[in-house]
Amino acid sequence: MRTALILLCWLSLDIGVRGQSVGLVLSGGGASALTHIGVIKALEENNVPIDYITGSSMGALVGAMYAAGYTPQEIDSLFRTDLYRTMAEGGVERSFTYYFKHDQPDASLINVKMDLDTLLQTSLPTNLRSPVLIDFEQMRGFAGASAASGYDMDSLFIPFRCVASDITAQQPVLFRDGDLAQAVRASMSYPFYFKPIRVNGHLMMDGGLYNNFPSDVMYDEFFPDVILGSNVASNSSPPSEDDLLSQLKAMLQEPTNYTVQCENGLIITPITTTGLFDFSSIGATVDEGYAAAMARMPEILALIVRRTDSAQMATRRLAFRAKWPKLRFGALNVIGLSHSRTLYVERMITDRRQQIHTDVLKARYFRLYDDDNIGPLFPKATYVPARGDYDLDLIVKAEKDLQARFGGMFSSRPINTGMIGLRYNLFGRTSASLQATSYFGKFYVAGQVKLRADLPTGTPVYLEPIFTIQRWDHFRSFATFFDEVRPSFIVLRETWGGLNLGIGFGNKGLLRWDAKYVQTRDNYYQSIDFDVKDTADVTEFGHGTTGLRIARNSLNRKQHPNMGELLQLEVRYVSGEERTEPGTTNSVRRVWRKHHEWIYVKATLDKYFLPKGIFRFGALAEAVYSNYPFFENYTATLNRAPVFQPTPESRTYFLGNFRAQQYLAGGLRTIIALARDRFDLRIEVYVFQPYRAILRSADDQPEAGLK
Repeated sequence: MRTALILLCWLSLDIGVRGQSVGLVLSGGGASALTHIGVIKALEENNVPIDYITGSSMGALVGAMYAAGYTPQEIDSLFRTDLYRTMAEGGVERSFTYYFKHDQPDASLINVKMDLDTLLQTSLPTNLRSPVLIDFEQMRGFAGASAASGYDMDSLFIPFRCVASDITAQQPVLFRDGDLAQAVRASMSYPFYFKPIRVNGHLMMDGGLYNNFPSDVMYDEFFPDVILGSNVASNSSPPSEDDLLSQLKAMLQEPTNYTVQCENGLIITPITTTGLFDFSSIGATVDEGYAAAMARMPEILALIVRRTDSAQMATRRLAFRAKWPKLRFGALNVIGLSHSRTLYVERMITDRRQQIHTDVLKARYFRLYDDDNIGPLFPKATYVPARGDYDLDLIVKAEKDLQARFGGMFSSRPINTGMIGLRYNLFGRTSASLQATSYFGKFYVAGQVKLRADLPTGTPVYLEPIFTIQRWDHFRSFATFFDEVRPSFIVLRETWGGLNLGIGFGNKGLLRWDAKYVQTRDNYYQSIDFDVKDTADVTEFGHGTTGLRIARNSLNRKQHPNMGELLQLEVRYVSGEERTEPGTTNSVRRVWRKHHEWIYVKATLDKYFLPKGIFRFGALAEAVYSNYPFFENYTATLNRAPVFQPTPESRTYFLGNFRAQQYLAGGLRTIIALARDRFDLRIEVYVFQPYRAILRSADDQPEAGLK
């Protein structure tokens, strides 16, 4: 009898141990929540079971990856990659940014987008970072797990829940089923950092606004025997009258209970110095979570007597991942656009037979994102068992109708220039825009109107009629109060109109052909010793020109790049009529007329080395060949001669010694990248060697010679 009683107690204890369930709760906390990866790694290394997971915000992302079947090592490795850092910073991989889609660089610093029906209401941006890359990668990373679970989060590798904040209904939302990528994206849409998304017609923001530590969800949904928590968040301090951020937090965020609703509960609180949006030291952040969990491991092992077998865990994980259907798309559903705009998007994503090729989908997706008429994008993969592949649901919004751009050039020299630009989007079966840009200043004045239409073809093609007027005023100096005001030394004017035809090659290549008619008018003096009584020489040159330019451009900035490469070849033909009327500083008194025609070939290589780190180096090489003819006099010839201008500053000077019919030039750049690559110190050295220099004779005529 006594033996039977002991055996019965042993069996009861064994059943209790075997049935002991464990839930893991992961808090929000931005980048600091990556400590959860280290916590999970420590638990799995010590064979501590994890039967259920709930998470909020960044905790939802980490928890969902583990629940989907990724190992702690895989999660750790992913978050340490450059890809994830690019996602967190709201960028796009350089290999998926499209040079073809970008307009010619301008001097804009501030862009404001508006709808015509709310023109008087400023359209402020709702996010600091673009979520386009993280949305696409989460779709790819979670699609298989969602399909394998039948879109039931209880059937994932680890049953999972996450919370988001429904700001339409002003209440928390719990995700038990549906698309895992969409649920996680809703939970981690931190206000003003990532744009919120709509789920079932409701706008969703970060789960941390209402519940940043969903231990109550764990208790109510799964009722485990033991609840472990990993928490790096806390309730905000009371708002201050001088701290706008604290006031916004107080208005948006409700207090969270950072305890576990279970007698058998334990909370791990990693100590980390990682800031909310500081993704620069992910490895150290993960290690801090691992250390915190290991410090509490004796307590955890005493609380949880059940153990998992690592081999069985690996086998079960592989079996679940083997059920992931291969990510292949059989149909495209465009949501949110009119019929004509939908046709444009379909042609951008699919081929002529309306098929979606998964191996090129990412390239086409980001080519669409780079389109100026396309606003927010969100992809969703939905498995269709009958076909054995997925539907690609593409939620698209058109960009706002009107964009205003403001900027300019600011200098300690008197060459400051302001810039205003307007862009009106014309979006239908093609993606088009009408643009007007104006520059104004003492040195440079310009106005331009152009219409660009991107055609929905397999090979990217655009047409661009364009009209431009511009003037460069190379004045000698400003007069003082007692000085006599003198006219400008050289004033160059251009008026031209024409057509550009561009063809994209890959994501960095562009072949552009142009044809235009140009009328130039140059006012200049033969000597710097002139006064207000002197009249300037005037050279007019009406000509037609056509050119072909092929370029491969991966530079990371429109000005002062420190990464990437530009390789460009341009061939141009010019034919026109010169008319020169001499002024009082010219010894010639007759009006000169002559026909000129020439060809011009220019090759440029601008390349940067060591793309990572503080110290970087660059090299520039430029070669020009032309049979550029001589105009009536030396200065008129220099005005339109090929010129080497390697820096923005050099373009503001009239440097006659850097103009020649043929030349070789180049330089080296040493760059110190500071403040997370937002500020550079640069040392640049250049050499210029003309093959045949343009020399000045005693009677102000041009001569060719070695120099």
